Amino acid sequence: MFKTGTWVGAGRWPNQHAHPDQWHKPLRGQVIDFCDVRAWANSLQFPEDVPHAGDVMTVALRMKNEGKLNGLTPVCWDFVTHRRVLWEKTAALRSYEDDVLLWKAARAMRTDEIQHPRRRKPRDIREFLPQQQQHLALV
Repeated sequence: MFKTGTWVGAGRWPNQHAHPDQWHKPLRGQVIDFCDVRAWANSLQFPEDVPHAGDVMTVALRMKNEGKLNGLTPVCWDFVTHRRVLWEKTAALRSYEDDVLLWKAARAMRTDEIQHPRRRKPRDIREFLPQQQQHLALV
C-alpha cells in the first residue's frame, strides 16, 4: 500500500518497442486519496468533470466498505502534455525510483541483445540490476 502523495511507476515506458536509444524515461504518477474528486470525475457514478465532494465521499466510503476498492489505488499520471487519474492495481505499482532502475536495466539488456545478436541464451535482467535491487526482476 502506498501513502497519498507517493510517486509511483507501473512499467509504463514510452517507445519501449523502439531502439533503446529512443526510450523515454518511465511515466511518473502520484498516488491520490480514494476520496479525491479527481479519482471519481467522469466515472459511471459521477459523469461530470467536477463532482460534489460530499457525494464523492459518500460513494467512496460505501464502495470501500463493500470491498469494491480492495487492491485498487487511484494514481494521477503525468503524461507530459496532460494529467489523468487512473485506478491501478496496487500490486502492479512500485516506487518511481525502482521503476527507473528497472527501466535502465531493461534498456541495457535490450542494448546488449542488439550488440550481440548471435548469443544463444539471452542474459537475465538481474545481471543489469544493482545487487540490492535484483528482487525487482521478479515483478
